[in-house]
Amino acid sequence: MELSGRERVSRVLAGEGVDRLPLLPIVHAGLAPLCGVALGDFFGSAEVMARVMVWGYRQFGFDGVQLSMGVTGEAEALGAAVEQPREGAPVLKQHLLANLADLAALRGRDPCRGGRMPLFFQAVQKVAQEIGDRCFILATLRGPLLAGSQLRGVQEVLIDLIERPEEVEELLDFTTEIALQLGRWLLASGAHGLVLGEATCSPNFISPAFYRRFVLPRHRHLVAALKAAGWQAVGLHICGETTPIIADILSTGVDFMDLDYQVPAQKALSLVGDRIVLRGNLDPSAMLRFGTPASIRAQTQALCREVGRARWIVSSGCDIPPGTPMENLIALAQAARGCCLKS
Repeated sequence: MELSGRERVSRVLAGEGVDRLPLLPIVHAGLAPLCGVALGDFFGSAEVMARVMVWGYRQFGFDGVQLSMGVTGEAEALGAAVEQPREGAPVLKQHLLANLADLAALRGRDPCRGGRMPLFFQAVQKVAQEIGDRCFILATLRGPLLAGSQLRGVQEVLIDLIERPEEVEELLDFTTEIALQLGRWLLASGAHGLVLGEATCSPNFISPAFYRRFVLPRHRHLVAALKAAGWQAVGLHICGETTPIIADILSTGVDFMDLDYQVPAQKALSLVGDRIVLRGNLDPSAMLRFGTPASIRAQTQALCREVGRARWIVSSGCDIPPGTPMENLIALAQAARGCCLKS
């Protein structure tokens, strides 16, 4: 009997055999235009977001889908002003921590009730209820440093790491607890897994030494607490060339990590072995957004051959953007589904 998508992803996460590598690309807002939905409507309605995600699953035959409110979600939930363009992702209009001394004013606010977090919960819940019996549902939250950069400002956080390290530590303690609070709350949505977005932890952004000093201990604490709360699968998404910190990510206790296209598959496998699942590492822009169906099929098939029977989920290395042609996603899905593993 053929495995369902949910079974296929779950078996890879559990270290069990599958008929083929599962396909769970990082695509959410990118589906909206293909479904004839404005991005403003996608981000503004739980019903619309859920409808688009279910449509994407059925249209392309993904093994799982990933939902996200975007990087502004936590800041908006804590009270930041956000603008929603008709054809675009939410835009942060205010840094609540223009002064780090204002952190005390944010304590006590309930991020589960603020901004569009209730909308996001409802969207995840609706998708889980409709297709969660056969499709793996992955929810996204921001990790401590990314959430902190949305509260403080990206440039400001970079300077703070050098000039005000003790105050940054306090900020990251706060955003770690926000992620844990939201993660515990999202459990009831019915999602099967949770991924923490941490683009700002990339070695392209901060040094590995800064990652190890400021963020890694909090990632370890957060992952352990989320799994203790009941999440069966917790993953970490860090963009860019993450090879210098792969060993550190392993030590966080995550069940899977995303690999961007800059990280060679074999290099990552040599560092990870079969200890966790790797997801990636197809180029979301040059390949999937601007490539041709023929080139996408060829590169997807090449990736499947290269990783073989490794614990791997076929995916884009980062978000597949709006504007990606329908035929390109069809080519990705067809190629991935056609890569059966030989016994």
